[in-house]
Amino acid sequence: MLKRYSVLLMLVLIPATSWASPYFENIGWVNPKGHVTSQLQYPQLVEEIYRENGEQLIWFDLQESSQLEFQLEVIDAGNISPMLSRQLKQLRFYRNSHRWFEYDILATDAMITYMSYAEQAKHMGKEWYFESKLNHSLPPPSDEGLNALYASIKTQELGELIDTHTPDSDDYQDLIKAYLHLAQSHDKELPKYHQDAKLKSMGDLLSARKQLLARLEVVDIDVSHVDFNVGYYDAKLESAIKQFQRMHGLKPDGVIGPKTQKWLNTSNSERLAMLAVNAERTRMWPEQRNTIILVNVPSFEMEYWHNGESVFQSRVVVGKQARKTPVMTTNLDSVILNPTWNVPWKIMVEDIIPKVKADPQYLRKQNIDIIASWRSNTIIDPAAINWNTLNPKAFPYRMRQMSGHYNALGLYKFNTPNKRAIFLHDTPSKSLFSKESRAFSSGCVRVKNADAFASLLLEKQGVDLDKLNVSPNEANKSIPLRKRIPVHIIYQTAWAEGDTVQYRDDVYRFDH
Repeated sequence: MLKRYSVLLMLVLIPATSWASPYFENIGWVNPKGHVTSQLQYPQLVEEIYRENGEQLIWFDLQESSQLEFQLEVIDAGNISPMLSRQLKQLRFYRNSHRWFEYDILATDAMITYMSYAEQAKHMGKEWYFESKLNHSLPPPSDEGLNALYASIKTQELGELIDTHTPDSDDYQDLIKAYLHLAQSHDKELPKYHQDAKLKSMGDLLSARKQLLARLEVVDIDVSHVDFNVGYYDAKLESAIKQFQRMHGLKPDGVIGPKTQKWLNTSNSERLAMLAVNAERTRMWPEQRNTIILVNVPSFEMEYWHNGESVFQSRVVVGKQARKTPVMTTNLDSVILNPTWNVPWKIMVEDIIPKVKADPQYLRKQNIDIIASWRSNTIIDPAAINWNTLNPKAFPYRMRQMSGHYNALGLYKFNTPNKRAIFLHDTPSKSLFSKESRAFSSGCVRVKNADAFASLLLEKQGVDLDKLNVSPNEANKSIPLRKRIPVHIIYQTAWAEGDTVQYRDDVYRFDH
């Protein structure tokens, strides 16, 4: 039988160790004292699978085993799981050594691990992709998954089973396509591009033109029409640089400054890692685009979908490095007009009280009242507090900023009740929206054109904001939504738009 290995033909010498597995004692081609059995995550389950399969080898189709290895390679390239990286390393060692018995056992174990990883990524991805690496054993796959595994082994359709545990969304597939193209077409690192001074305009001398063009080709910018021998910065090259800048969220001014040069010199391995980790992250993002609000932190952008159509896009300001906007899912339940702002304790202690100590008029200028407690609305006179000797962490009161144009929340709050008190809102600091990098807030998301967003939200709910006749002096006017809208705050530093991959700075250093 061509589809089954012969034990005599495949026999290899497996060195014994002092360690002995309690499993595989009666499977003739397995050495219970071999090193591979000590590497298994699911030894008992693996043994049961082989006994169910008549003690026959499983991975005789090299295309299927290569398919499994590739899925592990993407996880490895994304630096997501040291455990799965070790399994991949051992699989490739056994493959290259033609130690097919050991390879078969480990591949089956790795398949089980991959299935469990795929099943749990939706719920555990926040931990694996943003907090700590997956370096511990996983529970076995679900009963449904194991039944599918047994059936796939019996029908010799493991490739299809791998496909069912791999995302089929366009977001994932586009990133994997870019990963494969980069890995296959640029397998060698290029020399870094250097220039003596910032290139500002056409006609500037360009001494490293070939290196620059090679760097542009890495991200599939067509430079075939650009003359390789011209020794200065010309219009055709400037057009290519502007395209490159747009791909990386930079101002498309054609000027090769430090930020553009940094992205130009991003290594192939770094780009592959970005593509891989962001491809894996798509396992946890929402697939439906019916009615939903998406905020992507690294792109500093928000998008509102209604009935399957993108109806509003906006720049946003997100949390600074010290006060990150969290990856999370919540629901928008109401729009609040002319909101007051109950100052969070951390901001009060770390930001406001030090400013009050430096400027006794700060609270008056910012229209902030001191309130006796959360259960009381009694206003405390700031002059009654000895600010010079005050320990901010022992401050017994709370603070509330009154509504108005200078309120930190602006004129609109998009209420999303959650334990972390993260919500979307307007802002008086409109100038921040013009900056390339917009990580300035204390965690909440500031929305550009919040008035247009509020009007559209309410319009889609059958409410005409212009007909509400809300008084400018009326604070905290809450307008409930008839149907709550899911809000997903995601973190994606690479994604595809059409045929172009977009890259953004890893503002919170989650990719590493």
